[in-house]
Amino acid sequence: MKATFALLANNDLENYAKKLALKAQNTGKLGFEACRLPFHVSLKQPFDIPNLDSIEKYFDSFVKSINPITIHFTELDLYKANIMGNDSGVLSIKAERTKQLDELQKIFFAELDKKFGDCKAEHDDDYVFHMTISYGLAPSVQYDKVFNELKGYDYNFESVFSQLGLFYYEDFKPGAYFCYKKADII
Repeated sequence: MKATFALLANNDLENYAKKLALKAQNTGKLGFEACRLPFHVSLKQPFDIPNLDSIEKYFDSFVKSINPITIHFTELDLYKANIMGNDSGVLSIKAERTKQLDELQKIFFAELDKKFGDCKAEHDDDYVFHMTISYGLAPSVQYDKVFNELKGYDYNFESVFSQLGLFYYEDFKPGAYFCYKKADII
């Protein structure tokens, strides 16, 4: 089993992202897999956990130690990837790497390792902050089509994130993960 923590989009940003996901679906039939979770900016890719109870306890203390954070988004981005066995892609809006985001991630990584041992996850060293719009349910050629169609829109905006989510994964396949818990950042 795996988990991760993510900064959750507010209602306005969630609605914006869903409209963009629908445009992606209408343009290239990418599906709605990314809509299974609340739209978010992850602090880390999913990592192995000893058990859900101990991670939830840490989540409850971590959320009390952080402040709301403003994230500046910059542009539409496309990553080629093999997802769920498909030669596919990830369509996302790139977030600007800031000192505040870097510090929050650094604290999160250090506390995880201190409390739970090695919690390495893919891309710990090269993580690009982003908000995923669509992934994995269509061939990469469809992602190219959607990206080329939608890249001309303005993705330069800011949003305040004042909720944290605890995502739980039994596996990375449809129906095997969900947002287990949400908490306000105050």
